[in-house]
Amino acid sequence: MLIKIDFENVIQTIQAGGKELRAHLKAVQHYPLGLIKVNEVASSHPVTSFNPRPVLLLHGVIHNRSAFLSLKKQMRSWGWSNIFTLNYSTRHGSLTGMVEDLASKIEQIQKKTCCKEIDIIAHSLGGLVARQYMCSALSAGHINTLLTLGTAHQGTSASSFLKLFLSGSLSKDLRRDSFYIKALNNTPIPKGSRLISVYSNKDWTVWPTNSAHVESERAVNIELDHVGHVGLLYDSRVFSIIKNQIGRKTPTHLSM
Repeated sequence: MLIKIDFENVIQTIQAGGKELRAHLKAVQHYPLGLIKVNEVASSHPVTSFNPRPVLLLHGVIHNRSAFLSLKKQMRSWGWSNIFTLNYSTRHGSLTGMVEDLASKIEQIQKKTCCKEIDIIAHSLGGLVARQYMCSALSAGHINTLLTLGTAHQGTSASSFLKLFLSGSLSKDLRRDSFYIKALNNTPIPKGSRLISVYSNKDWTVWPTNSAHVESERAVNIELDHVGHVGLLYDSRVFSIIKNQIGRKTPTHLSM
């Protein structure tokens, strides 16, 4: 029997694996910085800002705000303002508790920036937490754009590995076809909000690849093929997608 080997795909997989390893090392190196309490500068959101709304960056499981150090640096170079982060506990495995933490943070941002709407960029589990909040009747109109990076919107076959690290029901909730996942996907995205799912077919955490696909007229799916799960946090192409999908190409100028 003749076996054909797609050497190009093998090379791409090896390259993606190397990038993912470097991304993991960077995440581990940065992690202690995320434990330091930060005083985030907030002000009434200027209409001239390159980002039309305040932005909240939401990390994934077993991580903290350090996940977005590279992205925040890029955002500042773009001239973005009112960028916020949140450390919330994923260890206890209670999605309800995570949504509660997110709701409190969003309320604070709304008060500080005088904005009803914000945008959220969320990695991995953070995307499900943010989506649950966004689709709640209590928070309709609070989230304009939710952009997720490597989020298992359809659950993941790798969820059983979470039992090794977490307590609670999280590993069950993240199973493909779990009640939580079915309920979330049967809850419509509110009118006036949109969801952008950015994911990679080289992501072995969100498996199979279509686990990150969102079926909704208010959703956009962007598939990449050169980066892994953690690598999404440090990739220049991902940063460009974020800039183009959320930022303004030119600032809005006030008329005199």
